[in-house]
Amino acid sequence: MATTDSVVQQATARRSRVSRSSVSAIMGLLLCMALSATSGPAAAERNLSAQRPATANAKAARDKQLRLNESLATVIRLDGLDSATIGAVRAENAKGGLRALKLGMVIDVTSVGTSRSDALQWHSVAGGRAASWRVSSEGAQALRIELSVERAPAGAQVRFAPAFDAKRGRDARLPRSGVLWSPVVEGDAAIVELFIPDGAAPAAVSVAIASVAHHVVDPLAPQRGSVAKSAGAPTCEVDLACVAGQDAALMHAGAAVSRITYISAGYVWACTGTLLNPADGSFTPYYYTAAHCIHDQAAASTAVTLWFDETASCGGESAQSPVQVDGGAQLLVADTSLDGALLQLANAPPDGAVFAGWDSLPTDSGAAIVAIHHPRGGLKKVSEGTSAGYSDDRFMAATWTMGITEGGSSGSAMFTAIDSPRRDYLVRGTLVGGTSACTAAAPTSSGFDVYSRFDLMWPKLAPYLGANLAGRNFTGMWWNAEEPGWGININHQQGVIVATLFSYSDQGDPQWLIASALHEQADGDFTGELFQMTGPRFDATPWTRTTMRTVGSMRIIFSGSGAAQLAYTVDGKAVTEDISPMPVGDGAAPVCSFTDGSRDAETNYQDLWWDASESGWGLAVAHQGDTLFTALFSYGDDGRPMWLVGSDVRRLPDGTYAGTLYRTNSPGFHASSAPSASAMAAGTIALSFANGDSATLTYSVDGRQVRKPITRFSVSPSVPVCR
Repeated sequence: MATTDSVVQQATARRSRVSRSSVSAIMGLLLCMALSATSGPAAAERNLSAQRPATANAKAARDKQLRLNESLATVIRLDGLDSATIGAVRAENAKGGLRALKLGMVIDVTSVGTSRSDALQWHSVAGGRAASWRVSSEGAQALRIELSVERAPAGAQVRFAPAFDAKRGRDARLPRSGVLWSPVVEGDAAIVELFIPDGAAPAAVSVAIASVAHHVVDPLAPQRGSVAKSAGAPTCEVDLACVAGQDAALMHAGAAVSRITYISAGYVWACTGTLLNPADGSFTPYYYTAAHCIHDQAAASTAVTLWFDETASCGGESAQSPVQVDGGAQLLVADTSLDGALLQLANAPPDGAVFAGWDSLPTDSGAAIVAIHHPRGGLKKVSEGTSAGYSDDRFMAATWTMGITEGGSSGSAMFTAIDSPRRDYLVRGTLVGGTSACTAAAPTSSGFDVYSRFDLMWPKLAPYLGANLAGRNFTGMWWNAEEPGWGININHQQGVIVATLFSYSDQGDPQWLIASALHEQADGDFTGELFQMTGPRFDATPWTRTTMRTVGSMRIIFSGSGAAQLAYTVDGKAVTEDISPMPVGDGAAPVCSFTDGSRDAETNYQDLWWDASESGWGLAVAHQGDTLFTALFSYGDDGRPMWLVGSDVRRLPDGTYAGTLYRTNSPGFHASSAPSASAMAAGTIALSFANGDSATLTYSVDGRQVRKPITRFSVSPSVPVCR
């Protein structure tokens, strides 16, 4: 079977590019994700576009004044990119063919002596202390800063601002550990300001500036993008405003489309994507683009979307600065064969953004089509034409009667219009590449473009976008990304959930609680009792009886595959949390479903595992790509519940998985502010799978080794399978 690359080579105009990289994490620290999702047949569906009601609760970024004067900043001054490098980037973008639209290049900063936080001078400010860097790269039009965080105390923050305007700071929570990319900061210099609250010592902070993304184009400036390519190329692009004035539904669809920039393979890239409307009415920010733009979590974590980047009138020369939404995204689906990718944005799109409609039926050959896109990484344009068959039936072709596509248009949606029950535009595919171009002699389009097919992607998209929650399986590790350090493992079998809550006692010690039978209610919620266990120490031989006491209740309300509300009580103390699936490795998250058959041949091990002869302990496994995230729950020497986490358990060449076990501590489960977990290595863990349903678990804690046979936990004929 031909690959997407070969299809694009036939069309000789790839619009973007992919890369591979990886990151690791500790639970409650940096966590990422992987694995291309697969699923079985899904009934065809259609959904119309919608606009989320404006809400003051939306996470809109607000500019803030820097706490410190720029003169107090530690200086990092980079030489920037030389003229030959910049010229090469522009020339590549102008070539077409198998060339991506590059907006800039990443410069490594790790060798700069002042890049670490121990080089900073801390100063008292309201509520705590602050310190800052001034980072510049000569000739840059804009910057993004990569922070590598080794450790940071609870409540630590970072504020990014352009050096020319101290009032335009953007805040981000400093992760306890891991990597954080700044939003796009205009100009050739940025201020990076760290803040720690009262009671935290500067010695508790270990942060470094790892790299700087030098942009040769400012994505936030009006009339941007054209300088990303060499001058002189003709254009027959058409502003969205030129057409949408006669079609309100088209203007409405245009508000679902945005630019997306991201970091991959040492470069800054630009593509286009579209916000999709999930049929469950949740307004979960699912964002659809091409897999050749983003197909791994490392790139998705750096994603920035730029909204309303268009002219106000037909032929306008400038537009207002776009609304930037940073924070990255979770990669849910990435199919490089069909060239489709579904992300879930970490932060909500701005008010005014539209959630586009879609249709999962095949597009008729000869249908009238519309493309809305950001060619050259610039202002929003529209193309009109006709769909056609293609030699590779995984894709469809488009010929244009108005407009074309260019570098930066990759991932943009193909729409078809409907007039009933109301006029609307529905997504049918995303741009792969093509040969469409304007000629210098006559500014009209020629050639054709190639699009992915939404109908073929639908089986993988249905668990997120479809209306019917029945049949969806929620097995996996869930968390609140704003409160790293705790989580809940959900084992979903037909009609019942076994939920293991990993949190902390009032003393800050790891404590797990279990809801062994949350039964599905008529309204789709899951409710049941919550228990605390005591038992023999983890390495006891023989294993003896465990005891349990009821401490409260638990309720889980799912609003889609990617969102739920968790409510529980423990000894009269009530907690309510918003939770979502926890990213684990590098790639796309698996999709879980139900099966009545054998799981011996399965190669994804995401599930709850146990030794049936030793009830009362278990191992929760989340599996993405070649990475496992494990949570071992058993008992300490005093018989009280304890849990240990393997945050980066990797596949070895012999097929086994191995990694470090960590012991965490944090404030109690009912703490009024977000918990702050600290982690220390406690031992090791290894898993050897005989098949998809049985394995050998070997682990050590404080030098004491345990070896156990384990199998998947099962209480129902219909059990989870994740792929």
